[in-house]
Amino acid sequence: MVQATVHEPFDLLAAFVAHYLELGADLVRLHFDTPHPEAEAAFAGHPKIQMTRCDTAYWARMKPAGRPLAHPKRQRVNARKTFAKLKYDWLLICDADEYLAPKHDVATMLAAQPAHLDFLRVSMAEKVLPPGLTPATVFEGVFRLPQPTGQTYAEMIYGPQLATVLERVVAGHDHGKSFLRRGGDFGINVHSPIAKPPKPGSTAAPVEPVGAWLPDACLAHYDALTPLYYLVKLLGKHLSDQAIIDTGQIPRQLHRSRVAQIEMAVAACAEQDAVAKTAPLHHLTPQSMQALRNLGLLLELDLAPDRIARKHFPHLNLDFSPATFDRALRIKHATTLAKMGLA
Repeated sequence: MVQATVHEPFDLLAAFVAHYLELGADLVRLHFDTPHPEAEAAFAGHPKIQMTRCDTAYWARMKPAGRPLAHPKRQRVNARKTFAKLKYDWLLICDADEYLAPKHDVATMLAAQPAHLDFLRVSMAEKVLPPGLTPATVFEGVFRLPQPTGQTYAEMIYGPQLATVLERVVAGHDHGKSFLRRGGDFGINVHSPIAKPPKPGSTAAPVEPVGAWLPDACLAHYDALTPLYYLVKLLGKHLSDQAIIDTGQIPRQLHRSRVAQIEMAVAACAEQDAVAKTAPLHHLTPQSMQALRNLGLLLELDLAPDRIARKHFPHLNLDFSPATFDRALRIKHATTLAKMGLA
């Protein structure tokens, strides 16, 4: 089973759902973080798609204190609810721009895992654009892998000006996401399970869940479906953190490279072309592409989410061109763009 908290344009949701149905998912569960009547109408009645509106009534039931300001906290609540009612052997918690890329049949891979494992972590590969490519769809590009732990190749790859900003790549995160085995007695975070806190009065040490990396698979992270998409994501994180600060709370602590990316996005809003100013975050140069290749950190995946989407939903008029995607994005995230002076 696959679960995601989503607020992406409809065509991307269709591709996401179709991709996991193609891989053999028994069920895809979508929690709509913002209203999505188009998706609700299109997927209604599908036996392998479940949908939940995360509206005011929903949060009154799930979170008496109200809707959490931070998106990761909302994701966590939804994931915990899904896992608590899980009827399938495994649950993959991911985002609508993360596509599992396995080398073998997923069900066979999961069935082969030792019984003592509570979870399987899946490594990330981040979509970037090679030099000279004008993509016809939002899915075209190559993928860069995270730098090995303890290694600092950023300056060698990207040069001194971008080294701090891209010190930690995959640029968004390199923790990966996880398959969770049904019945596990652990807490749930967005990326992986955690030990449950001890019960009041207990002196027992928390029991850490047992996990391993899933071999022969990665999550293709389309963090930069288009340059505008990447910019909007960074600005959304900035506004979310500001809203948390305004309430007197402390936002989650991000890695300094992620903080630098957000600062770069905010500063770009004062420029004539904010999208172009942040393009270096996800556009490779001939030099950076060759450096990634030399270090074994460049991956070319044979994925075709657009084709799979049309296979599963032939009746839908799907358009995966960057221009169409950006038009939908500007409508969906008009509030974010307006707040940052980009409307």
